[in-house]
Amino acid sequence: MEMGIFKKIYEIFKKEKGEIFLVGGSVRDMLMNKELTDFDFATSFPPQKTREILNKNKIKNFPVGIAFGTVGAIIDGKELHITTYRKKETYRPRNRKPAVEFGTSFEEDLKRRDFTINTLAISPEGKIIDIYNGAKDLSEKIIRTPSHPDESFQDDPLRILRAFRFQSQLGFKIENTTYKSIEKNAFRIMYISEERIRAEMNKLLLGDFVIKALIDMMNAKVLNFFVPELYPLKNLHQESDHHHKDVWLHTLKVVENTPKDETLRWATLLHDIAKPYVKAVEKNEIHFYRHEELGSKMAYSILSRLKFPKELKEDISFLIAKHMRANLYTREWTDSAVRRFIKDMGHRLDKVLMLSRCDITSYRKEKVREKIKTLDELGERIKDLTSIKELKCPISGNDIMKQFDLSAGPMIGKIKDFVMNEVIEGRLPQDADKKIYFQSASKFLKNTKK
Repeated sequence: MEMGIFKKIYEIFKKEKGEIFLVGGSVRDMLMNKELTDFDFATSFPPQKTREILNKNKIKNFPVGIAFGTVGAIIDGKELHITTYRKKETYRPRNRKPAVEFGTSFEEDLKRRDFTINTLAISPEGKIIDIYNGAKDLSEKIIRTPSHPDESFQDDPLRILRAFRFQSQLGFKIENTTYKSIEKNAFRIMYISEERIRAEMNKLLLGDFVIKALIDMMNAKVLNFFVPELYPLKNLHQESDHHHKDVWLHTLKVVENTPKDETLRWATLLHDIAKPYVKAVEKNEIHFYRHEELGSKMAYSILSRLKFPKELKEDISFLIAKHMRANLYTREWTDSAVRRFIKDMGHRLDKVLMLSRCDITSYRKEKVREKIKTLDELGERIKDLTSIKELKCPISGNDIMKQFDLSAGPMIGKIKDFVMNEVIEGRLPQDADKKIYFQSASKFLKNTKK
C-alpha cells in the first residue's frame, strides 16, 4: 500500500518533468522493518508549484509550512508531506525560527539533513539512494551528521535535541565527533523557540532509551540551556533510610519506572527539583522539608517558560505538589482520612498514586516491599470508597438559595463546602433525601450567624 502511494505521486510528478523521492524517516523506518506512519517526499518543485500539480490531479492538499517548503496531501486516506529541496537554514538575530533557502540539487538537500540515518532515499524506480553511508550507520546504530557537525548545528541548533531524541527512541549511540560538537554548540539551543524545544522533549521523554539520552544530555550540559534547575541535582546526596543515590540518579530511576505518559514523565523528571534549595542537616540527618511545595512552583515556572498549555502545567505541578502525600499513609488512617485524600486528589488520583509508586521503586530493596505493600493497602481502601472520587455536593447552589431564601454570593459556596465535608467525613450519607442535607446546612447557618 505504501509503494502504491509512492507510485501515484511519482507518476503525477513525472508528467510534470519534476523530481520526487521518498526520503528521511520514512526510508529509515522501512529499513528497520517498522510500520510506516510518516510519508515524507522531497521534490525539485517549489511549494506553490507542488500545490498547483496536486490541485490539477484533484488530490486534496494543504499548507503545512509553506515558508519551509512543505505541502501536505491526502492519498488513499494517508497523509503525506512533500517538501521542496532545501539548500540552507539560518537563524536571524533575535529570531527563533529558521529562514529557509530552497535549492535545486537533491544531493545538496540530503547533505543538509540532520543525520546520516535520515539521508536515505528511494528513487522512483525503487532504488535506495545512500550517498552519506546512512545504511551503515543505521546497521551500526550510530547517530552522525552528514556534514561537519559544527556546521550542521549552527545551521539548525534543534538538531542537538533531535540527536538525543533519536537516541531515546532508537537506542543509538551518538558518534564521538558529533557528541563533542554538541558540547561545543549546546549554547545555540537558546536560539530555538520554546515550542520547538518542548515538542522535541515530549518525544524524547517517551522513548524506550530515555535514561541514556538524559544522562548524555546532562553530561554535555545541554539541559542547562532550557532546564538549568536540573543541574544542581547532580551529586546532591540524600543519605536517609530511603535513598542511596544522588538526587539526579534517583530522578532518572523514577523516570525509567514511569509509564509512557507525557504528564507523568515530566512530573517525575521535575519532582525533586527543589531539593537543592531546601536541604537541611539536623543531627547528622539530611532533610528536604516541603520540597514538594517549592518544587511544584518551580515546575510551573519551567513549564511556563517552555510554553506548555495551562492544563498540562497545572496537572504536572499538582502531581509534584502531592507526590509525597500517599507515602504518608498508615493503617491508622480512618475512612474519613482516605475519603479526604480521594477528594483532594480529584481526577488526578490515579496519576498521584502512580507517581508515588514510581518514587518508591528507586529506594533500597529492603524498603521497596514494605512501601509497595503499604501503597497496595491504600489502593484497596480507595477501591472500597471509590464512589467518593466522582462525588459532588448533594445539594446545588439553586437548591440552597431556594430553601433558605438567599441571594447568590460567597455564603452559598461556604454552605456547599460544609455539606460536602460532612459527607466526606461520614457524618452525612452520600445518597439521602435533600431534607437531611438542608437540616445540616440550617445548623451551619445558625452557627455562622451567632
